[in-house]
Amino acid sequence: MDFVDLPQTLVWGLFSVSLIGIFTIFGMSIASFIFKDFQFFPPPAKSSWQHVSFRALFRLFLYPLLALSVALFGDQPSSALITIAGVIMIFVGFGAAFRITFFMGWRNAFGEPTGLRTEGWFRHSRNPVYVATWIGLIGWGLVIPDPLIWVLLAFWGLLYLLAPLFEEPWLEREYGEAYLAYKKSTPRFLAGF
Repeated sequence: MDFVDLPQTLVWGLFSVSLIGIFTIFGMSIASFIFKDFQFFPPPAKSSWQHVSFRALFRLFLYPLLALSVALFGDQPSSALITIAGVIMIFVGFGAAFRITFFMGWRNAFGEPTGLRTEGWFRHSRNPVYVATWIGLIGWGLVIPDPLIWVLLAFWGLLYLLAPLFEEPWLEREYGEAYLAYKKSTPRFLAGF
């Protein structure tokens, strides 16, 4: 039984809207990777259409995913142990991601150069927010073991896997030799990755 009983058309509608949001982010990011004169992420400025668009598209992805998760919670229940493990992973992963983002600075996280961070969590990974988020995403998938949720979470995880490819050229332009030295000494995600 679903936590919130939604008609199947609404379930598929939420899934489709979320998918459109993440696919559009992918498309715009790939376009900025291919066409060097076009920059989508990181956005060139907070007041830019890219910044506004990215935030709107990410919300278009996230809010339906959250609604769908609430609606499908309990539909295909996991064992109590798996659910507890998932909840712990959600709190640890997303909690660490928020903490690291606060340490880095929200403006810095969204493309405003406020200084290269190389200390703390950033000593071990150039992208600790993404690594922490993956832990939360795995936990989310354990708590709500539904194929629709898994597809959306997998695209979110893939976005964070590919995001450094879009960000690193910008970081190299912005921070020059300091970033190149940091890039040489610190793994993209974790040691060996």
